[in-house]
Amino acid sequence: MLLKTQKIKPPAGVVIRYNSKGEATSFQLTFTYKGVLCREKVPFIPNKQGLKSAGFFLGQIKNEIAHDTFDYSTHFPKSNKVKLFTTTPNDAKVVEYMDLYIERGIVRGLEKSTITGYKKAKNGLKALWDCNVSELESIDVVNLIETSTVSRKTLSNRISLLRCCLDRAVIDKLIKSNPVKNIRIGEYLPKINNIDLRGAHKNVIPFTPQEKARIINGSSGTIRAIVSLVFNTGIRSSEWVALKKADVCLKTKQVSIYEAIVDGIVKATKTKAGRRKIPISEDVCDLLAIEMKKHNSEYLFLNSRQRVWNQDSFRKNRWIKLLDSCGVQYRYPYQMRHTFASQLISEGANHWKVSKLMGHSSPNTIYQHYGNFIDEYEREHNT
Repeated sequence: MLLKTQKIKPPAGVVIRYNSKGEATSFQLTFTYKGVLCREKVPFIPNKQGLKSAGFFLGQIKNEIAHDTFDYSTHFPKSNKVKLFTTTPNDAKVVEYMDLYIERGIVRGLEKSTITGYKKAKNGLKALWDCNVSELESIDVVNLIETSTVSRKTLSNRISLLRCCLDRAVIDKLIKSNPVKNIRIGEYLPKINNIDLRGAHKNVIPFTPQEKARIINGSSGTIRAIVSLVFNTGIRSSEWVALKKADVCLKTKQVSIYEAIVDGIVKATKTKAGRRKIPISEDVCDLLAIEMKKHNSEYLFLNSRQRVWNQDSFRKNRWIKLLDSCGVQYRYPYQMRHTFASQLISEGANHWKVSKLMGHSSPNTIYQHYGNFIDEYEREHNT
């Protein structure tokens, strides 16, 4: 039996597993197959001869992989990874390929939020679950698109997942071509014009100064600090929930945005432009100073359970009630961000500056969403 004290150097790719007493218990092989890092336990006796056998076996596996003759199920029939690499039979269902795609994503180490998105898209395609992959036709997908009642973004995510899953079926030679390959959802849905006859973006419905005052004055404590900060900075909900005390400088009166929390996962801002510093008013400084003294957490805002806020929970349990109590027509919290931007533009702020404060890489988004405010400002100051 091999002992840890012997300091034996195993062949590359072979790992010796020891128990608490320092005695070798098994060997594990590490190799890459089809872009996936694989670790498998092998049943060799944990002695010097077993170590040599493990090394030879690993060499055999690598040789088979190089010659495209490796069969995962032959060497490791009980492994959880078998279904990741085994060609699915001709009667495979669409849902099976979705599950395989999601499982491969987990093995590849994709972010939790990405996997969550895949699962949501899969659930939204339930109508196709029981279809045989070999029998699915483009018209089936088109019919699903044309009868869908979800947003274009959600529908696009679903079709994208289906397209990726069926790409794998092509690789497995289950189908000759992907029936989703050339489908673009925009070709089968009514054209959407987000700009109304007055030139205003239909999704941008900022709060009036009076509504903004009623919302802030109608709130208190942590909620007042949150809405005051968002109205004052235009930061996204995913950004304020991730804000830490260290990101707030009361001396220079500014907050720094470095991270966001999406689906419970702390992530860096989506783009480099998302990392930014935003000035805050004296009133907001005072409110944040109070929040910083309320608890010992590194995060700035905690809910009543002393946990980091969930943005969706804030909207459902606090925001809706706040607007109702203030007599303000309901809009999503994101309209606070629109209010911030439209107010700056209406005051004649430089468009590049507004873009940077919003975390955009260029002013194009500003022109797209707030063009009517820009036009209105120019009319007022050119007359």
